[in-house]
Amino acid sequence: MKEEKENDVHLPWARILIIGFIPLILIFVGFFTVVKYIGVDNYNWIINYVDENFGLLGIFLYVYIVDLLILPLSPDFVFPIVAGMPWYEIVPIIGVASALGGVTGFYIGRLLNHISFVAKISNKAKEKWGRYIAKYGVVFVILAALLPIPFSTVCIASGVMKLESKKVIPACFVRIIRMGIFYFLFKAGLVLV
Repeated sequence: MKEEKENDVHLPWARILIIGFIPLILIFVGFFTVVKYIGVDNYNWIINYVDENFGLLGIFLYVYIVDLLILPLSPDFVFPIVAGMPWYEIVPIIGVASALGGVTGFYIGRLLNHISFVAKISNKAKEKWGRYIAKYGVVFVILAALLPIPFSTVCIASGVMKLESKKVIPACFVRIIRMGIFYFLFKAGLVLV
């Protein structure tokens, strides 16, 4: 009984949510400040430049790669650029790119588990936290899909921990909802300028 209480871990959901929203708030405030400083006309010129020189494929590839790999970049950096583009074009593109990046990262995690060093670490984690990983693993994928926390890292880790693909893949596609919400938040900020 005592051992069970020692191993019982309560996840700090409120703390996870608060920490998850800090990057969004910083990016949003930075975006609002920059657009206010450079002006809407200059902002629109930048949007046209990106659209003409990189196009939707460039935006898709940027979001896909950032959500595939663990990089010091964020897909959130694309919102200031795409907020001036039509939602019906950009939200599906960045949403699907992000979700596919997460799914690909999940399968990369599965492949990484074939490396003996990684397999040893994941087996030790399963021994210690297996019950929690099974219970909350997909919840963390959903939280990472919705909040500005490291989505790629969580997806790769879910692959390493061998979470069920039939649960992880749909959880990755929750990312489309997040991209839509964040797009409209940035769009609203652009309207306020």
